[in-house]
Amino acid sequence: MPRKGKVDVPLCKAVLSKHPGNCMGIRYTEDQKRLITAAREGQLEEVKDLMKSGVDIDCELKYGSSALMIAASRGYDDIVRLMASSGAKVNRRNKFGISPLSEAAERGHHKVLRTLVEFGADVNMLHNNGGTAILAAAVRRDLKTLRVLLELGANVDIENFDGWSPRKWVLSESDPAFIEALGIAKHEHHEVGMKVEGSVAKEELKETRVMVSPVGQAFWTVFMRASASGDLETVRRLIEDGVEINGQSPNGTTALMAAIKNGRSEIACELVELGADLSICDQDGLSAIEWAYKKGLSSFLTVLKERDLLSEVSVDGTSDRATLVQ
Repeated sequence: MPRKGKVDVPLCKAVLSKHPGNCMGIRYTEDQKRLITAAREGQLEEVKDLMKSGVDIDCELKYGSSALMIAASRGYDDIVRLMASSGAKVNRRNKFGISPLSEAAERGHHKVLRTLVEFGADVNMLHNNGGTAILAAAVRRDLKTLRVLLELGANVDIENFDGWSPRKWVLSESDPAFIEALGIAKHEHHEVGMKVEGSVAKEELKETRVMVSPVGQAFWTVFMRASASGDLETVRRLIEDGVEINGQSPNGTTALMAAIKNGRSEIACELVELGADLSICDQDGLSAIEWAYKKGLSSFLTVLKERDLLSEVSVDGTSDRATLVQ
């Protein structure tokens, strides 16, 4: 028996030998399978022949991806240009919110980026977390890709769901090369609550600047992500290494809130046990307890009630407001 979570390769090969498609239950025609292979291996002439035969170039692949995404991720600009000019959907997103442009940006395929934008790709398309390709480039410290995206019209003030924009991220990292690339004035350095083009960032951001541990901002961001994804081992290790357990993102989200929003009851309980503050509120005035109530995280609320940390709260969602025992 194969181990749980592992792909049974021989079984997959056996299935594929009898049925077009893959182990996710998607069935492809023989021409679609050839198109996927050609896009993956950079076989331009094969792609041309298949397109002439009428193959569906936008056929949905595993997790909603497409042959264009595959070619973009591999940096095959000639195939990307051919498919895009023939009407392939350049702004299609897969189930993770990733587009062909995002794939090209992540791998530093700058020529592909320019081609995609030439044929209508949205350089500011949002990922599932609300972020953009240029924010991802800033986080990866990919200065070359960041500059190309700026050249193509990327907006540096779009915030993801945790309140981070490329501008805020660059300011928090204080890297002179990135600051210069974004054309940020000296007086803006380290300024998280700043004026944004056409509007003003929320005043609360000025009062909830990110609290960081001595190990730095990027280290703390890993802590937030580990909490949201349920990586208990990493959460414990980072706390032992001195990360600020009650640090807040620009919109006031804490690691505890991130865990709760993503249904990570075990992580949330562990964070409370290790000292996470239940009374901290985000910029919308909601505490971790209130987020647990909104998300229906009854297992977490039950644990808090058993520890006498709650009053006037029903774990089945019938109370008006979750209240912290002072």
